[in-house]
Amino acid sequence: MVTAEVLQEALSAVQKECEAALSQFLATEVAFEPKEWAQRQADELLSVLYSFAEPSQVRAIAVGIYGQMQGYLILLLPMDDADRIAAFVLGDEGDESLRESVLAELGNLATARLLMGMGKALRLFGESLPTPPETRVDFSGALLQSLAVLLLAQGQGNILHALWQMRVRLPDGTAHGSGHFFLPLWGEGLK
Repeated sequence: MVTAEVLQEALSAVQKECEAALSQFLATEVAFEPKEWAQRQADELLSVLYSFAEPSQVRAIAVGIYGQMQGYLILLLPMDDADRIAAFVLGDEGDESLRESVLAELGNLATARLLMGMGKALRLFGESLPTPPETRVDFSGALLQSLAVLLLAQGQGNILHALWQMRVRLPDGTAHGSGHFFLPLWGEGLK
């Protein structure tokens, strides 16, 4: 049984891992700050996630996790900020497919480091792997609510929902985004 204290340590480890990986990849300062985390029933997620919805379109990077640990990581970036991050990495040379690749790699790295941080903190010895990242333009509320419906349809009861605020320092100012991590909890959940 995972306690709330152990999970808090795991999420702190995830924050440090993600900051280090994304800062190294982007060659600039990246902050991956925890905003909140909570254990919720899957049917509660629909109403809770509505409060995180953005009225404008976002660039979403979604990565599934399978194996011993299962769940989803979704990074949401405002369209302008996603474009600025990709342009920072590629310069003027990047076409649309290269820009998508840069954003997908953000999802890859964040998920790999999330798995590393959670695995160490929770002392998981089995294998957990990410799916290939999927990038798309969507309204954040629609995407998050679709995920909540999927978790509910899968019969997931208790869900950990962790939210991080992401900030990337760029020469023309700070780019912002958010990360949502969904982890089904077995049994009665956290103690």
